[in-house]
Amino acid sequence: MSTAPALTARHRPSQAAARLPGVLPHSALDAMLDAAYETHRRFRHGAYAESCPTCHVPAGELCLARRSVHAARRQAHRARMTQTAPAPLGAAVAV
Repeated sequence: MSTAPALTARHRPSQAAARLPGVLPHSALDAMLDAAYETHRRFRHGAYAESCPTCHVPAGELCLARRSVHAARRQAHRARMTQTAPAPLGAAVAV
């Protein structure tokens, strides 16, 4: 009795799971990206905390180029992050 069919049957789910991201239709991926960018914009996370010097939108707004953050906006965010010192670990603990 051969074990080949049993071995291939066990490996199929792992191979299917590895290909899962390719299974989603493009419209679902577009919706997921739109939701992620909208969340970042709404709560001013990352580069969305800065105004864009390229397309002149204020902080908390999406750049005029859909699904991209202009390089100048990312650089402004990185520069601000390097200028601010992180809070000490014990600063948030109430005594």
